[in-house]
Amino acid sequence: MKIMSKINKNIISLVLIFTITSLPISAEEKDVIREDIVGKIEDIITWKKSTYRLGMDEPLLNQRFLENAGDTTGDWYLIGMGRIGYEDEYDRYLAVIQDKVEKRYREKNKLSDSKATEWHRISLAILAAGGDPTTVGEKNGTPIHLIADGTYDRGKTRSLGTQGINGWIWGLITLDSLRYIVPEDAHDTRNTMIEEILKNQLQDGGFSLNSSLTDPDITAMAIQALAPYYNSEETYSYKQKARDEQVTKAVREVVDEALEILSEIQLEDGDFESWERPNAESTAQVIVALTTLGIDPLTDERFIKNGNTLLDGIVKYQRPDGGFIHSEMYDPENPTSLPEESNSMASEQVLYALVSMYRFYEGYRTLYDFREEMSPELTNKIKTVKESIETIPDVVDETDKALIEKVFRAYLDVPIEERSYIVNYQHLANAMKDLGIPNTSVPLSESMGIHSGGTGSTMSLINNQKAKTDTLFSEEDIKKVTILPDEITTEYYVEVISLIDKLQHAPNQKDYEHLLKDLQVKKEKMEKIEMEIESINNDILQHVYPFQEVSLKDKKLVEQIIERYHVLSPYDQNKVQSYEDVEKAETKIHSMIRARIMTVLICLVVMIMSALLIVRYKKRKQEKKMRKMMDERY
Repeated sequence: MKIMSKINKNIISLVLIFTITSLPISAEEKDVIREDIVGKIEDIITWKKSTYRLGMDEPLLNQRFLENAGDTTGDWYLIGMGRIGYEDEYDRYLAVIQDKVEKRYREKNKLSDSKATEWHRISLAILAAGGDPTTVGEKNGTPIHLIADGTYDRGKTRSLGTQGINGWIWGLITLDSLRYIVPEDAHDTRNTMIEEILKNQLQDGGFSLNSSLTDPDITAMAIQALAPYYNSEETYSYKQKARDEQVTKAVREVVDEALEILSEIQLEDGDFESWERPNAESTAQVIVALTTLGIDPLTDERFIKNGNTLLDGIVKYQRPDGGFIHSEMYDPENPTSLPEESNSMASEQVLYALVSMYRFYEGYRTLYDFREEMSPELTNKIKTVKESIETIPDVVDETDKALIEKVFRAYLDVPIEERSYIVNYQHLANAMKDLGIPNTSVPLSESMGIHSGGTGSTMSLINNQKAKTDTLFSEEDIKKVTILPDEITTEYYVEVISLIDKLQHAPNQKDYEHLLKDLQVKKEKMEKIEMEIESINNDILQHVYPFQEVSLKDKKLVEQIIERYHVLSPYDQNKVQSYEDVEKAETKIHSMIRARIMTVLICLVVMIMSALLIVRYKKRKQEKKMRKMMDERY
């Protein structure tokens, strides 16, 4: 079987340990599926590397890629790669993201004033890289706690709902990523977030960002957030916005309604559409939703249309270069959605959707559950409960009561935070209801928190924090420092930040304090360059863009921007945005100056010609007067 050279072989060797026994496909079929999924994951990463002109064996997390760390283009690929154990330089990401977070925390709005998902995405990426989002550098001597600031205490500054339902969805996903404990004095709780998501359900059962029609992306994301509570017997009473009426529902009821509408709107090819365009991203989100719930996206009849599964629906968007397009229909409002050109956002979402499928078929934790993988003992306990539930008849009577009570006791013996992995629990709950057996399950939302911090579990990486404290600063590292140019540019940002981070955590740090000082000086120089680039960009945006409005009074400013631009290195010049407007403004000002000079010259010529004409006129008049005087004399 073809396996990515960069994916840890241990993943494959553990397949049989965590196999989901209820999976209705043969071992041979499973091997084919695994090979197909892994091959497509490899294709996407290879395509992404090619966009940076990197070879297959070169790390994707290089200088150019990590410049986008902390943005959507720099975090989601890392999340997908980290969740399948793809080997890369994750320690570099952690060093860079810490530096970036610390810088942004010095600003008034920290990561973002309106988008709470900035905290959520970065937190998930840090976990995927094996880091701890509760201790991301420091501000005023206090560790930066992205989980607190971005989830349960976000409302102390701006509501999670400022961004709409997205803020509540990803806040809950992030909070449950390591089953974080919510303090008693927190602004929001799990119940707050769950209820806010439920309130946004549409009349047809789905969800959307700002429409009355179900959007498959948002609906699937809502399911992903609610999935850990699918087995909860807790009910919520709230005013549903779409109906403007009070309702009482359990999470399971809402999720089932959402699944029903997703099944209804699935297209004949197996994919989904959003904004009237069938697309890869919507299909990817539904795959993640189903696998998070423990639903097989390849065999569940609700999600097979005209013989096409979700995998059939998504692979039609793959291009020969390995990447994926957004849609086969061009969207003029989205210039990057070219039907024949692989799209970065589409490819990243397909990447982590395929990773979610892979984890599902291998029996690992769900995509956004970053806890350590289950022990064989826990796996067997869950497997036993699931198999026992399968023995319960569809129609039960009093003779089944003892069996059902025994199965329920075994269910209660599973830790609360693990019960979501008993994916057929609903059958047990229905049987208990039919026989009037009291369901004494503790509300999941009250007992899900088990960690106050910690690093994300990785499949193939040594724990990052341990690696830092055990790794010496080597001769190779010293060489990397010595070859750095004195006239440093931001081209070396990732290298410098990574070396500083490694040296600060190395046991032999004291031996190289002089190198640390040198690196910190270089870091300060790069920060000044970054500030200068930002200043130039602000000046261009405020005073030069659009260039059509530039006048002669802007001549000095434009000249100063040009002078400052040429001081920068070619690499740093590429970070100056809309510099072409500066060049156009310079051309326009020169044209205006030339036009003014021409106007002055023309005026001077006219004045000279006028003066000559006057002189000539006076001369002729004088001559005529002289002739007349001569005629009178003679």
